[in-house]
Amino acid sequence: MKKRIRTYMDMNNGSKTVLYIQKSFRVIKPLLKAPIKMRRLMRKALRKNNTVDSRDKIYRKMSAEEMSQYKNALRIVFCGDLILLEDQVRRGFDGQKYDYSEMFEYTKECISSADLAIGVLEGPLAGQEAGYSSSNYGDGKKLALNFPDAFAAAVKDAGFDFVTLATNHLLDKGVDGAHRTIDVLDRIGLTHIGAYRSEEEKIKNRVKFITCDDIKIAFLAYTYGCNGYNVDSELRGELSYITSLLIPPSHKDFNKVKESVKKDFDYAKSHNPDLIIAMPHMGSQFLKSPDYYQKTWADIFRELGADIILADHTHSVQPVSISEFNSKLVYTSYCPGNYANVYRDYNGDASILGEVYIDRQSKKIIGGGVIPMWTYAPLSGNYKPVPIHNFIHDKDVKEHITTYDLDRVKTVHNIITKTVFNHPFDINTSLDIRYYFDKNGFMRLPAKPITLTEDMKNGVFYKAVNSVKSICFVGDSITEGSKNCGYPWYEPLVEHLTCEVHNRSWGSGTVQTLLNHSDEIIAAKAELYVIAIGTNDVRYRNSNCAMNEKEYINRLNELCNLIRKENATAQFLFIAPWTSTDGDPYCSLTYRDKILLNNKYSTALEEFCSLNGHKFINANPAINEKINYYPSSNWLIDHIHPNAYAGIMLYSEAVLLY
Repeated sequence: MKKRIRTYMDMNNGSKTVLYIQKSFRVIKPLLKAPIKMRRLMRKALRKNNTVDSRDKIYRKMSAEEMSQYKNALRIVFCGDLILLEDQVRRGFDGQKYDYSEMFEYTKECISSADLAIGVLEGPLAGQEAGYSSSNYGDGKKLALNFPDAFAAAVKDAGFDFVTLATNHLLDKGVDGAHRTIDVLDRIGLTHIGAYRSEEEKIKNRVKFITCDDIKIAFLAYTYGCNGYNVDSELRGELSYITSLLIPPSHKDFNKVKESVKKDFDYAKSHNPDLIIAMPHMGSQFLKSPDYYQKTWADIFRELGADIILADHTHSVQPVSISEFNSKLVYTSYCPGNYANVYRDYNGDASILGEVYIDRQSKKIIGGGVIPMWTYAPLSGNYKPVPIHNFIHDKDVKEHITTYDLDRVKTVHNIITKTVFNHPFDINTSLDIRYYFDKNGFMRLPAKPITLTEDMKNGVFYKAVNSVKSICFVGDSITEGSKNCGYPWYEPLVEHLTCEVHNRSWGSGTVQTLLNHSDEIIAAKAELYVIAIGTNDVRYRNSNCAMNEKEYINRLNELCNLIRKENATAQFLFIAPWTSTDGDPYCSLTYRDKILLNNKYSTALEEFCSLNGHKFINANPAINEKINYYPSSNWLIDHIHPNAYAGIMLYSEAVLLY
């Protein structure tokens, strides 16, 4: 045990402390099982340096101008493999006919509202006589795909404008199956690329041009191969016309294929398109990041002039990004996952709808969007992807899932956000159905503004902030928003503030932290300072903390004096140290003792404010009224931090109503 404790202490070098205790149950579990004395030592080691998790990030808030720009842009939506395994085919049969419309129940609005919706039809429409899809993958059966025509009709009805057929399953039912697929899509009016009836047709259609709202787009589609056929026959055999091929960089014909792809791009550019979209079907199955094959071809596409790369095939969500290349922005999506599937062993139930936003005037990429989804698999009916936003904000959806389902949804949300944005987001960050990003990464939406009541307008806070021209919010991670992507507790109030707003806050901050950063606080030159600090002094109990209420007040008084030395007319509004729940891994005190001490600090702060003419607010009774009587997870991310949706709204309401 001593050796294990020493390991934890060695980990205790700043941000790693929080990383291991908060994110890994492997640390919590031995801590819970250890003898009481040993548990105290382990807690002490973990509390030695309480700093912000290195994975905590404060993201940019989307400006009103940026929101308007995205709203008015041309929006392209892309989904991954539209695929039906054996079970999915049969779930669409009602005893008389096949119908797959319910698979698009929760996505149809997103797809049909796009200016251009693009999908990957990963399998032929070879007719019932050829035998529909066999195997559900991994069940020992030979996997060969074939979809009822009704699936193509459902894809069309959902709002898809364009599909690629260049996949490894194109020839699962032979050449006749591929040819029939083209016939069916032509008959229902669903534009396609990636499969051809003859060499002449391939020469004519290997680059497809579509004009969407005066923006001319050239499409090129490729696959790494077709199941059951070798590269030589696909490159030089009698079936070389059937699709367009990519091959591994190590293959002897790599340069030949690369030159063929270059000719396609040259042909596309000769028609002066505004944008070129490459759609390669490539990659290793179930990987979370692109392999060498994918990266190599993506680089080639960028070099040849692709503006947008919409890749697929891995059946897993892979990174999406916008980067600058040769003085222009290029959107790259390595794989959005399957449209609807439940390979849960491989996180196949995670998927996204990817979005590209194009400025209508400049006809250039301005940004992207990601709609995270989880494939809901009811016992009756078909599998259907549901935007994760719906699980938080749609009452009807909530009524159809269990808490077990919600745990899986949260896991999927973490997988998707970590893969796409390199940081797992709390599920309540999903204020909109999508996450926006640009070349600089994720941009969070502004918090939903609070609705003011007359009681709020008559409260201490509202009267105080409306009597000044500038305000500075000062505090710890709850004011900084360091645990919820950057949403401070007060953001729902901002729309109602007519004064200039500043923020000076530090994750894991104590009163001493504020003294250490007093120059930055003073530099705000605010008329009113709203200070919410002290909960970490109570929780951490280390050398950076005010260890009793007298020391706490003395340090606050010192801070006030430092500010007024430079800003004699500065006013102060203090908020009592925020409440926190039981199960706090950073506190050596019992829950009862922690709350008692928190109350002592609050009482002392109220007396200090009364004696010195400062304003005081204790929001904790109103907050506790919610988190102590209803599931705290409705509002809190953990033991103390409000989430970006209902949490900061609760905190803002509690402050306003005092």
